[in-house]
Amino acid sequence: MHVRKPVYGDTLALSAILDALDEGLLVVGPDNRIACVNRYLRHLLGIGRDALSGMDAVQFIRRVLVPRICEEPSRAAVLASLDADTRAADVLCTLLSPGYGRERFRCSCRAVDAGPFRGMRVIRLSPASSGILGGAPALPCTSQVRMEDILRESEDRYRTLVENLNEGIGLIDREGIAVFANQRMAEIVGYPVAEIVGAPVSLFVDEAGAECLGDYLQNLGQSKREIFEIDLIRSDGARVHTLMATTPIVDADGNSRGFFAGVQDITPLKKMEAQLRESEEKYRSLVELSAEATLIHRDGEILFINPAGLKLLGASRSEEVIGMGILDIVHPETRDTVAAFSTRDLQGEETPLIELPVIRLDGTTVPVEGRGTRTYYEGRPAVQVVMRDVTHRKQAEEQLQARNRYLLLLNRIIGTSASARTLDELLEAALGQTLDLLDYDGGAICRLDAGQGEATLRCLRNIPETCLEQAERTRGGSFADTLDAGMPCYLEQGRNAPGSPLLRELGFAALACIPLVVESDVVGALIIGSRDRGSFSPDERALLEAVGREIGAGITRGMLYRRLEVANREANLYLDILTHDIRNADNVANIYADILIDELEGEPARHARKLKAGIKKSIEITANVATLRKIHETRAGLTPHDLDAVIREEIAHFPDLCIRYEGLLVKVLADDLLPEVFTNLIGNAAKHGGSGVEVTVTVEELDEWTVIITIADTGPGIPEDAKETIFFRFEREGGRRGSQGLGLSICRMLTARYGGRIWAEDRVRGCPEMGAAFRFTLRKAGREG
Repeated sequence: MHVRKPVYGDTLALSAILDALDEGLLVVGPDNRIACVNRYLRHLLGIGRDALSGMDAVQFIRRVLVPRICEEPSRAAVLASLDADTRAADVLCTLLSPGYGRERFRCSCRAVDAGPFRGMRVIRLSPASSGILGGAPALPCTSQVRMEDILRESEDRYRTLVENLNEGIGLIDREGIAVFANQRMAEIVGYPVAEIVGAPVSLFVDEAGAECLGDYLQNLGQSKREIFEIDLIRSDGARVHTLMATTPIVDADGNSRGFFAGVQDITPLKKMEAQLRESEEKYRSLVELSAEATLIHRDGEILFINPAGLKLLGASRSEEVIGMGILDIVHPETRDTVAAFSTRDLQGEETPLIELPVIRLDGTTVPVEGRGTRTYYEGRPAVQVVMRDVTHRKQAEEQLQARNRYLLLLNRIIGTSASARTLDELLEAALGQTLDLLDYDGGAICRLDAGQGEATLRCLRNIPETCLEQAERTRGGSFADTLDAGMPCYLEQGRNAPGSPLLRELGFAALACIPLVVESDVVGALIIGSRDRGSFSPDERALLEAVGREIGAGITRGMLYRRLEVANREANLYLDILTHDIRNADNVANIYADILIDELEGEPARHARKLKAGIKKSIEITANVATLRKIHETRAGLTPHDLDAVIREEIAHFPDLCIRYEGLLVKVLADDLLPEVFTNLIGNAAKHGGSGVEVTVTVEELDEWTVIITIADTGPGIPEDAKETIFFRFEREGGRRGSQGLGLSICRMLTARYGGRIWAEDRVRGCPEMGAAFRFTLRKAGREG
């Protein structure tokens, strides 16, 4: 620890701080010589610093200060303050200041009794709050006390200001010893203020910093205000990067007493600079190694381009591109767009990606996609453009568009072949779609007569009607014989010399003939011609052959459909005969069963009742088969039906069954098969419910578009695992189809047809033994679900 060295000129060393005050200060040493006159007082008195050299305080006060005080009592009080026996004085006076007229000041004189400044006197001139007045007497004792309080408050404020600055403040004497440091300086170097004061500055810097400050102290008389960076060493050994501003302290005689140092911690700034350099290096590496072309231009001139940009433009060195105009490398048709976007980029607007052709150095063009953004180059705004070559993408897009056209063509031909009502309609549509979507110039479809071996045109467009005769005449033989092998034939210029005469006669550069095959037999041909393209690519050949196969499949589909219609008519005829005859036989058998039940008793009568039940089952099956047939055959639209009337009519068909009904007067969308739903559900409850079963039918509104109907019974209920499969038993029961559950399957089909659904529940939730409940929904008429 270094012992603090007393310095007589400490007050002089504080002159840099005193000059910043907005009040006049005159400091008188114990020898009655002027120690300091701050800037504010020199300004008030209109004197320079050099005028004070060699002058003692009494002379200065008598010759310079007192003559400017207007009031005689105030003059006497100031002169009396120089007496060694006078410790303090406070007066209110009017001061004549050059250029400002008269101003009121409070003049306080104080003697320092303790500390390093003992024996010194301070005369302080502070602007008074009152206006310009005449002479005023000396302040009374209470005013003097108040003035002392104000003086202390002012000193405390300045001390607080210095201690709370975010900048480290230090005073160094000529020997390099710290004589003052504020709290911020202590925080920067990590030492308490008490340890800083009296310590050499070399303690807080490294060897290079000590040498720098040593040179500064040696040349202190010649030094001026300087700002430089220096590293300070903290108490823990860490380095602190600082920015130091030094100002020499010169006393009234012009002697250098030391220097004032303002210190700012710039460690975060240095870190930011290091991060910025690192970021710039990363950016440079990224741009240099990027696969995307990057260039920077300003005022229409290219200033920078990366290696990828050189490759894009076909250059080997950057000098070949730098200096060129940005508009010189784009196509003339897009220069206005590039210029407009560059202006927006330079203004900081976000511009979209654009696609345009770029002109390479060899004159060829390449499609690129790019975008510009504002950047800075050499400290000035510029535009950075990032672009990529999209040649491969454009080719892929063209191929994709071609494939899409091919798929669209096939889908349309498939749709046409499925919906065409006649063969001629199919052939006309298929030919037109092939020519339009593939951009061919003409074509035709011909049919072959298997019996006669001749080909006849069925449809054609932009091709002579005599094309078949011309083909036979030019190529020789029958055109049907040529297609009989079932292989496609392509006539192209320069590839098939025998076909060139036919191409010239028909006016085509290339001609394709695709056979139409139905059930292994060639039934016709698709002929396609092009006047501009001299050949068919492999993709085009594959597509044309696929079109030919699909047209053949459409012809086959039409043939099969006609056969199916014939088979359906025959099947319906047989079904009508069977259901009619079986129903008549069941009715006759049912009558005789009733007669036997009436005539027989005992065991024979029981057998007769079983016979009647079997006949009834046969009648039910026949009725369900007829209903299924109607479901599949009927294609009429849904119409409004009175739900209440339908339910009441169906309940009347079960006079021996206890049925409770709670309905609504509402119309629903259905058809004439709606009663079958209620017939099957109520009949199902009667069949499986046992003797004494009770049935409840209710209709409720589910929402404004839908009603829900419930048919519940008090029978044995439905097991949980069967509640979903019960509606599909007819379709698959035990791995095979059968007639069991046919009625519930019909209910499911009809409710789905009407836009609703059906399901089974317990009549009492959680108690399946207390009966089952079938629920289904229907849409209200006049509402869109």
